[in-house]
Amino acid sequence: MANGKRWFWIGSRDAVRAALAAQLGGAPTKEPLAAATAGDVVVVDARADGAACAALPHGHVFSGVRALKETKGLAVFVVVDEDDRVGLQLTRFVLADAALTWRAASKELDAKALGGPVGMPRRVPVDDLLAKLEPKLAATGGETSLQRLLRFEREDTLAQRLQDAETGLFDGPYATLKLDEEWKRAHRFQLPLSLLLVDLGAGVANLQGVERKLAFAEAAGVFLNECRDIDVLARFSPTVFLFLLPGTGPDGAEILAKRILASLQKRLVGKSGIAPVAGMSSIPSSEVPDRRAFLAIAEACLAKARTAGAGAVATSWQ
Repeated sequence: MANGKRWFWIGSRDAVRAALAAQLGGAPTKEPLAAATAGDVVVVDARADGAACAALPHGHVFSGVRALKETKGLAVFVVVDEDDRVGLQLTRFVLADAALTWRAASKELDAKALGGPVGMPRRVPVDDLLAKLEPKLAATGGETSLQRLLRFEREDTLAQRLQDAETGLFDGPYATLKLDEEWKRAHRFQLPLSLLLVDLGAGVANLQGVERKLAFAEAAGVFLNECRDIDVLARFSPTVFLFLLPGTGPDGAEILAKRILASLQKRLVGKSGIAPVAGMSSIPSSEVPDRRAFLAIAEACLAKARTAGAGAVATSWQ
């Protein structure tokens, strides 16, 4: 392996394995997957058979990838066939580093996301540039664009104004702005988008003092742990939280909703009246002509979930 770095292969297609070996400068390690640590690379074929998947946590491609990403510093890639749109969505959903496109007809692998031989520093030119700029920045009297950016980051006043005081998450006005933005992006690029509403239940509004602070802190912790960096999450009303999930269809959104509710029920156990439920809406859909309908359907699904009781996820408003 180039630069002494190991890469692990989980798959059953020899042609894909050979294409990866050519890209990565050598054959995969023969060590068991359990030996993978920070700095290693794992490549998983989305079409791996049962025998290959046995090496993965939970014995499943995408559940296994999600579990592997919990190892800090471990790079995990998924090989997806070029016509497999669902596989591509799931790859994004489970937080894999990237999808590598396999073109079966020509036996070609688009592995640009690997960035060349594993272990090669990818930002050396930029690091050199910054090193050269630092002395010049100190010598100039005026404020450069980079200095201005750093100052804005330190001030952070805009982000603070958009935050909900109890949870540290963004507030409703910010969510409204992002809903319009993500709606337009999804339509322009023909990408899936899901909207998830999670209600903690009326009981959380009756909590007081330290107990209230702890409950909202626990809920915010669950939301941040389960969501990706590209997801938008905000407190939309006193007990309802809104999630915008770019690139995620209804199946992925439902999986996330169930996982969030299970975590909430586990971490908020014993708190009277807290009964988390969820409702969702996804596009593209012939039922959703505009962003108002997008939100209205999610709200109707949430109302249906409240009727069903704690832990319910409603995916249809009818």
